[in-house]
This record gives sequence, structure tokens and C-alpha cells, in this order.
Amino acid sequence: MKIYRKDGDALEILVFPHESIRKGEYLLVTDVERGYSLIVQVIDIKYVDSPGILDELVREGLLAKSVVVENDLVNIGRASKFLKDTKLATAVIRGSIKGGFFSSVYTDLPSRAFSRIERVSTSKIIELVDDGVYKYRINIGRDFDGKDVYIYAEHLDGSLTLITGMKGSGKSHLAKLLASNLVSFGAPILVFDLNGEYLGLAEDEKVEVFESGKNLLFSLEYLGRDATLNLMVNVLGLPGVSANIFNEVWDIAVRRGYGITIDGLINVINNYVRNLMIRDALISRLMILKSCRFITDRGGTRIEDIFRSVRGAIVNLKGLSSVERKILVEIFLSKLVNLLERDLIDPLFIFAEEAHMYVRNTYWEDIITRMRHFGLFVIFITNQPDSLGHEVFRQLDNIFVFRFQNDHDLDMLSKISNVDSATVKSIVKDLKRGRVLILGNVVNFIPSVVDVHKLPYKPMGHTKRVFNVDKLALS
Repeated sequence: MKIYRKDGDALEILVFPHESIRKGEYLLVTDVERGYSLIVQVIDIKYVDSPGILDELVREGLLAKSVVVENDLVNIGRASKFLKDTKLATAVIRGSIKGGFFSSVYTDLPSRAFSRIERVSTSKIIELVDDGVYKYRINIGRDFDGKDVYIYAEHLDGSLTLITGMKGSGKSHLAKLLASNLVSFGAPILVFDLNGEYLGLAEDEKVEVFESGKNLLFSLEYLGRDATLNLMVNVLGLPGVSANIFNEVWDIAVRRGYGITIDGLINVINNYVRNLMIRDALISRLMILKSCRFITDRGGTRIEDIFRSVRGAIVNLKGLSSVERKILVEIFLSKLVNLLERDLIDPLFIFAEEAHMYVRNTYWEDIITRMRHFGLFVIFITNQPDSLGHEVFRQLDNIFVFRFQNDHDLDMLSKISNVDSATVKSIVKDLKRGRVLILGNVVNFIPSVVDVHKLPYKPMGHTKRVFNVDKLALS
């Protein structure tokens, strides 16, 4: 391999026919005499487009259809074939090494005539930039050379993370791997599980599954006025004027002894609210709450008690209606914020599986804006990244991107990631199933392509199919 030229922040490198190279891998370009190296990542590979190459290809096509035998006395044909098979790799500069120390910037270029270019594993690059101050390592997968790639759980802590990609590309698999490792480190996690995919985590005695109507019930008295009002406004669309009246209704129910139950609040509304439209607006929304299988009049679940006995809680959203999902998620978000602000529970991670199905931009964005202040760190898992809203995207610290083909999704991801758009658009389109491009703080801003490891337990949530290969083979 030889340096051809520099174009912006990328080197164009000639790759000769006997040499192999892959999109996404790293190269080390070393000027041995000066002890200076550049770390570059291959983002595109194409054939050399030299003058006359098209004419030569056309000439070969004509000769293939002709009976003419061409005598190549000076072996010009061999040189021509060598030129036609030579590739040109575009490699973005990710940093430099001088005196054994890594820097994310480069101040010079190595010699074009005498530099040595060699492949270097992604795991080696990540180790090189590792400052060695963290201890909770997650073995996330293997690089192109089959070497284990580690990330640190501390880089997920205090961060906002997105796992995205096409359906069936491996998003949930990676999320389960992260969740199981965090639990093993003693970190509290809460998983919103839409399809029952995370139930395998419950093989760990530190993890418990919560089912609506069984071991997951909430009373309005426990939720309190603020959380209940958040439900009414954010999920059920209660207008502002009606929300103000609801505050008064709650106070009357407390003072007059009606009780903080749905029936008690409806009695107050019928007795004290004269405006028919406001009365209907309030009662209709309370009746929706009453129909939810996880709402009860007395007792029920206390979120602050959940993490006293377990480190991982899986909230099974399977079987709930769209409105019920949003209400249940909103209950957890509202109460978690309240409990964290009062220091009644420890900071925790939230895994929002299929987040586009229940995320309400208003309240999620409010949480994202203030999350670092009270310790709620979200990992979104979705195949529709544009559903999360710009406020979420602007604050992302880590992005795990599986394969995407849609240009609209690629454009959005390239704008919010910390690397050039050409890297995202070029590499992500060619990722195979189970292979991910990792961006952000979790890999010290060294974009890394990794084949994700298998899970340490039996995975759940397999897609049911009409044509089951194993069954057909036995029949």
C-alpha cells in the first residue's frame, strides 16, 4: 500500500492486487524515520480510475470476440491487468501517534515516499486511546481480526445512548448484552420490554419481571397529584384550563374526605364542576385510567421498594394497548424523577425497547434535558431514530448503529454523530447482521466496527414464522 494523496481529512491510499483491505478497518501509516504515525479508518474502496483504463477494458472486450491473437512481447498486458485490479481506499484520519502517545489531532503528515502502511486491529486502537481509569469492562464483541473489543460501563453512566438499525439487524441482542453486564456489575436497570424479549434476563436472581395487573399495580394516592396530572396532560391530552380545575378537584377531594380514588375524584367533579365541557374532559380521562389493568384504588406497587430487593426490573408491556403502554411508561418516568430528586433511590439506567412505540416527546425531552442532574440515564432502542425528537438527538453521547439502507435515516444519524457523515453513510449500508458501528464516548470517539457477542443466556423474542425450517425438515 502507498499514499496517493490527501483530500481534506482523508488519505487516499493505493491498494495493490495482492493486498486485502476492508471497509471500516484501521490502518497505521508510519513514518519510521521521524517516529510519527497517523491512525486512519477505511470508509470507502473503489478501483483506480487512471487515464486510458476505459479504453483498455473496451479493447479487451473486442479481442474476446475476435479471432485475432495479440502478441505481447514486452508483457504490457500483465502491467495493464495489475493497474486494473489496483484499488483506491479513502481513509479518514482519526488521530496521530508520536513518542508512543496518542492524540486526536494531527499536526503533520508522514512521508509519502517512505511511509509504511499496515493494518491494525480495532481493539488495539481502542486500547491505545484508553486512559486506564475505569474498571467495569464489557466484552461487547470481536473486530475484523477476531480480537475481543471491550467498552467500559462507566462510559454509559451519565450518558444518553441510542441503539438503532433496521428491523432484525441485532439491536435488541446488543441491548440485552449491555443490560446483563450492567446488572452483573450491580447497576440498577429498568427495562421497558415491549415484546417479552428480555424475560431471559430474569434467570439472574437479581432481576425480576413485573406484569401489569399481577405484581404491578399503582393507586392514585401513591402516584400523587403531580404524576397523575402528568398522565392526564402528556398522555391523554387534557387541556390547560381543565388541568387547572383538576388541581382544585384534587384539593377538594383531600379536604372533604372523598378519598384519592378515581371514583372519589369523579364524585367531586360531578358535585363541584359546573362547566359541562370541563366536567366531561376530566371524567372521560379518569375513566380511561380506571380501565387500565395496572390502576387500583388501594395499596399496590411502590417503585422505591422495587430496587431494594432486585437490581434489575423488567416491565413487560406485552399485551397492553397503545394508550396503556404510554400511561405505564409515563407513571414510571414521573415517579422516578420525583424519587431521584428526593434521593429516595439510586441513579439507574432505563432501557427503552422499541422506544418509538410509546415515547411522548414532551416529557421525555424534559427528562433528557435534566437527566444528568438527578441520575436517570436512558438507552433508546429503536428502528425509527427520527421518532425521538431533536432535543434527544442533540444530547446523545453514544450511538450503536446497525445496518440501515434508508437515506433519510442515514442523513439524520450522520448529522448528530460526532464523526463525518461520509463514514456513517458508507460503512452502515454494508454492515451484515449482528455487526455494529459504535460511535461516541463509549469508544473514546474512535468509530469501531464490531461483531456483537452471543448472549450468556437463552434469548427470547424470536420472530414466529410460517415456514419453520426445522419442522419442515422433520416432516
